[in-house]
Amino acid sequence: MRNESPLRSRLMEQIKLHMKGFVALRHEDVRTAGIPDLSLTGHGKTSWVEVKHGTPDFDSQGIQELTMLRLAAAGYARYLIYLENKDGSNKRTLIVHPKKLGTLEPEAECDGHNHRWVADFFMERHINGTI
Repeated sequence: MRNESPLRSRLMEQIKLHMKGFVALRHEDVRTAGIPDLSLTGHGKTSWVEVKHGTPDFDSQGIQELTMLRLAAAGYARYLIYLENKDGSNKRTLIVHPKKLGTLEPEAECDGHNHRWVADFFMERHINGTI
């Protein structure tokens, strides 16, 4: 398992570049368990995103999983999972509904750790009203 912070930072750079007019907030705080890493607000909608970096395993706390399930039921919340093998090979990016976290069945996926693809995925959901 690797540090997720560099991935979140690069993701936020892409969000700021490509999601003009959106408000993107990072929420990770070691004192507050269960709150997703970031929220994206645009086109009158808010989505919640929990970022995980799996090599290929990752930690997930029960309170966090419960919060994500509750947010997905009340609105829109997804896990963003950057997967790779321990040696750094076979990188993939997955968007996973909280109900599918155990199986990692993706709603959408792409090869590599593609932050622009992630920004486009969420922007399209906001614009087209699928949130």
